[in-house]
Amino acid sequence: MSTDIDFKACTILERLSEELADATVDYCCTQDMHEFQITRKGLKHEVGFLERVLELRDLPDIEQVVKRLVEELKSSTQSRRIRVGSATPA
Repeated sequence: MSTDIDFKACTILERLSEELADATVDYCCTQDMHEFQITRKGLKHEVGFLERVLELRDLPDIEQVVKRLVEELKSSTQSRRIRVGSATPA
């Protein structure tokens, strides 16, 4: 894992924590997946970014994705599992 990928993962964690201030956000990295576990209003969400996405995408692009994800999670009435960069929905 490169310093650039670490920085992008930390930025995602910061944005999710700031935008979902009423949630608990945890982070872990397993093999090629950067996973964020979000607990908000009794719902548990999982958001995963493939390492390849963090490697190839610029930070402004990633921040736009995070912004859209936050809006989805805020309006969600059920737990979600989202994978960014996966060809098939989870």
